[in-house]
Amino acid sequence: MFKHVQKKEQQTRFIFNEKFLENKPIPFPDFRKRYNYSNLFYWAHLQALETAAFPLHPHEGFEIMTFVLNGNIEHFDTATNVWTPIEEGGFQVIQSGSGLQHSEKIIKDSHVFQIWFDPDFSKTLKKEPTYKDYKKDFIKPKIIDGRKVYEYIGDSDVFHQTKDIRITKEYFTNENYSIKLDLNYIYSIYIISGDAEINDKVSTKDDFIIVQDIKNLDINVLNDLELFIIQTPKIINYQTV
Repeated sequence: MFKHVQKKEQQTRFIFNEKFLENKPIPFPDFRKRYNYSNLFYWAHLQALETAAFPLHPHEGFEIMTFVLNGNIEHFDTATNVWTPIEEGGFQVIQSGSGLQHSEKIIKDSHVFQIWFDPDFSKTLKKEPTYKDYKKDFIKPKIIDGRKVYEYIGDSDVFHQTKDIRITKEYFTNENYSIKLDLNYIYSIYIISGDAEINDKVSTKDDFIIVQDIKNLDINVLNDLELFIIQTPKIINYQTV
């Protein structure tokens, strides 16, 4: 399966009196359809047109990760009871566990990803909530087959509850790449910037691609390319929400 979703096909809307613009490659389920798969429940890209804050609101069970692509945010939660600044390139991990509340202040012109994982509610709802943030220089880039890779989750010291996932941000500058894929996983790919032919499909900024049961990802870079890639297992051994 190779599913290509352009930005215009994603759920896109202004929120908070048009202070924020968001597009959701994986929106919340509704009464007509479930969009989540594997242990990946929700994915939103948000752009702050003005500085504004999401008011304090609750979560439980989910593991929620926020990545600051550019700009700055400030975070507050009831597990730590402090406001924490997170700068460009930094990220945070919330294990909402038995329940917490949090608020996010997004500074004008910032872009962020917020991504929710289902780490097995039968276990996480029994745990105390936790919070941890990481600065940009916590993750050191690696060069893998000619591309620069920042590995947030996988081969890193970032604590996370959701098992068997890998999260990377990858930069491609040369013309052609072929990446071998593991058939036991689903690959969810967001194009942060640039243009490329990916498995012969022309893809550009804010496009979203889901790849499953395909052996290789063949990339012909047309303009310097930045991808955000989440690898999740094809088979989950617990009941997801």
